[in-house]
Amino acid sequence: MAPVPEHKSNEVATAVAAPPALIERASELVRAHPECFWFRHPEARIRHLGDIRLVVEHLREYGDRRAWWAAQELHKCLSPLCKKTC
Repeated sequence: MAPVPEHKSNEVATAVAAPPALIERASELVRAHPECFWFRHPEARIRHLGDIRLVVEHLREYGDRRAWWAAQELHKCLSPLCKKTC
């Protein structure tokens, strides 16, 4: 009989709300670099720290040099928050 993978049922992913200033900056970057967010629904909203991380990742991966530097600046704002909640 094959072993059954162990699942931890008490682990729950919780979304941590992002500060309004960080949400606004990330939203501006999404509007400024639409080529990096081709997959996003037009009505999707940035609300959580995970959403901010996604913005950083896609700016770095799909953007030009300007987008990459913007991602670095956004990540600097995110880093202290992540250390408190992660």
